[in-house]
Order: sequence, then structure tokens, then C-alpha cells
Amino acid sequence: HYYVCLGAAGGKEWKVNMEDLEKILKQLYLVSGLNMSIFDINQKLLASYPHEKSKFCHEIEKNKASDHCFICDINAMNHVKETGELYVYQCHFGLSEAIMPLYSYGALTGYLMMGQAVIGTYRNYSEIINKSKPYFENEEELRQLVTNITILDKNQIYAFAHVCDICAKYISLTNRIQAKNDHLAQEIKQYLIANYSKPITIDQLCDYFFCSRGTLLTHFKSKYNTTIHKFLLDYRLKKAAELLINKKQTVKEIAYQCGFEDPNYFCKVFKKEYQCSPLEFKKKRDAQLSISFVTYVSLQSSKYLCTYHLV
Repeated sequence: HYYVCLGAAGGKEWKVNMEDLEKILKQLYLVSGLNMSIFDINQKLLASYPHEKSKFCHEIEKNKASDHCFICDINAMNHVKETGELYVYQCHFGLSEAIMPLYSYGALTGYLMMGQAVIGTYRNYSEIINKSKPYFENEEELRQLVTNITILDKNQIYAFAHVCDICAKYISLTNRIQAKNDHLAQEIKQYLIANYSKPITIDQLCDYFFCSRGTLLTHFKSKYNTTIHKFLLDYRLKKAAELLINKKQTVKEIAYQCGFEDPNYFCKVFKKEYQCSPLEFKKKRDAQLSISFVTYVSLQSSKYLCTYHLV
């Protein structure tokens, strides 16, 4: 297999199995008749089928109108980056395209793009020709290029786009675009820390990071020498202890805030970790703080009295 390494995508290096990806793109092209391309998150083209752009797009680029296309693509990529969902849109010249996200272990690594087609009938060609006229000297040549673009109805465009989206999910699920250095364990840890207050299950993590249960558990245990369950429990208890010291909330409120759905279970595991109940822990800390405050006041008073006598 032929691999290409990508640099600086999201601060990581990624390797791409070009042979596998091009096979998938070719199959999609043969089914739809539409150009298929894969870009990384920095808008760099990684693979495409056919390898050449459509004749219309090639001429548009040659005639220095590609800035319009670039802006449309960037906006589409940003939309997908925010939503994480398939997006069907029209380019500056009125051609319909679709874009969908690609992931590796939950990290956005690129985009699968489908294009270009005309929605409607032959009458819709005239709209595209009118928008493109400023960039062509020969209107007859322009007309020939535009009328060679595939015409589809709206339902066909969305049907093909959804088929591509299924393939994009397959590429993500099988991690066809892989991290050169495996960051999966770090990504899981960051996710747990950011979402500890919410319900988290292993199945949810597998779905989020597009990997199997075995891969998820093995990578994390190998990196941190603990299980995901133990790490999450310890982190939640640590955050709960901080809240018990610094906040005037009830034990029940703190339990829910730290991701424990059952306050009784929270009290049980907290006692096992700290050798006292959450309420006892809070009282002890409050007492220690009170003693520290009294000691501080006494010391300040002594200093004041010494200063007073010296004067």
C-alpha cells in the first residue's frame, strides 16, 4: 500500500492509505458520475477521482476565477467543521456540490467532497452560463463546457450525497486516515476531563472516537496504566473534594455536578477514597479553615500589640 504522511494537521501528523482511498473514490464516481475528492483540514487535496478536474472547473481556474470557488469551499468546510454533518450547497457559479467530514479516532482529519452537478433541467444551464460569461471570451466554448456537466434532480443529488456520507463514515470508522503517532489515549483523556460532569459510557466513547471497545480500552490502559472507569471516577472525586471545600452547595448538588447520577453511590465511593463521608470531609475542612483563621487573627493581633508597645 502507498502511504502519504501529512504534517501539521491539527498539530499532528497523519498518514493516508492512498490506494484504499482512491478505490473508494473511483467506486463512488462510477455510481454517480460525479467527481470525488478528499481534502485535509488545511484544504490540501489528498486524493481525487477522476484525477483531473472537470473541464469547466479547469477553465474557470485558468481564467483566474478560482478565488470564488476557493471561498465557497472554505465556507462549506467551516460549516461542516461546526455541524459535523453532511452539507449540500451551490458554488459561486451555481453548480451543486456536497461535503462531509472525515475523522480518525474522533479527531477531524479532512473532508470528502462530491461535485459538480446541475440541479434541474437544461434551462438551468443558462443561469450558470450567465454567471460565468465575465471569465470567458468565447461564449460558444463556455456553452459547450457547461452543457457537458451532469444534470440531476434534487432528489438524486441528495441521494448520492447520502451514499457518499455513508462512505465517509466508513472511512472514519475504519480510520483510513490514521494518526502517525497514536494520540487516541490523549484524546480520550481530554474528552473525559472536559465532559466529566456529564454521563459517559464506553459505548458513547467508541461512537465518538470511531473505534472498537477493545481499541479504546487497550490504548488508554497502555498509556496511563489505569482503566477509563478508574480515571474518570478519580477525577470526579477530586473535583467533588474541591467543591466541598470551596462551595456552599449540598452534597447532593455536588454529586450531580460532578457526574454522579446516584448521590448514595457518590457517598459510598467518596468514603472509600477519603476514609470519611462527604459531609464529614466538608466539616473537617471547615473546622481546619476556622482554626487557621483564628490562628491568623491571633498572630496579626500579636504583631499589632508588639508594634503598639514599641511605639
